[in-house]
Amino acid sequence: MTTKPVLIKEAILVDQNITDLNQSIDLAGKLLLDNGYIDEEYIESMKEKVLEHPYTTYLPGAGVAIPHGMSDGFKYIKHTGISVLQIPNGLNWLDEKVYIIIAIAANSDEHMNVLASLSDALESEEDAQKLWTTNSVDKLFEILSS
Repeated sequence: MTTKPVLIKEAILVDQNITDLNQSIDLAGKLLLDNGYIDEEYIESMKEKVLEHPYTTYLPGAGVAIPHGMSDGFKYIKHTGISVLQIPNGLNWLDEKVYIIIAIAANSDEHMNVLASLSDALESEEDAQKLWTTNSVDKLFEILSS
């Protein structure tokens, strides 16, 4: 597998108005697909994970969903990568209000640096709201890449 950055600006969309959970997974998955991280089948694997193991797909109280695929979906991952959707008005994610969706395609620990940056970015509610409200792809990229 050739090396590719885990996060690229082309896989980030800000100011999205999405009200449907499946639509959000489709869009986040399409960003991964269009940027060469996954095969299309991985998107269905992410939906399956949300249905079968919903508690693993969001960070309670943080306003962040982290959809990712089932282990049998790993075969559809070409490169470890993430996509980011920012939804300023929020989306109901299994009775949690989320404002940021970070779709993860990883079958190893390569994505852990991004999750560590996300954890740092969510240290306080004020910090988290920066992710929710910025309308800048560059700013989101900077926050999640530091």
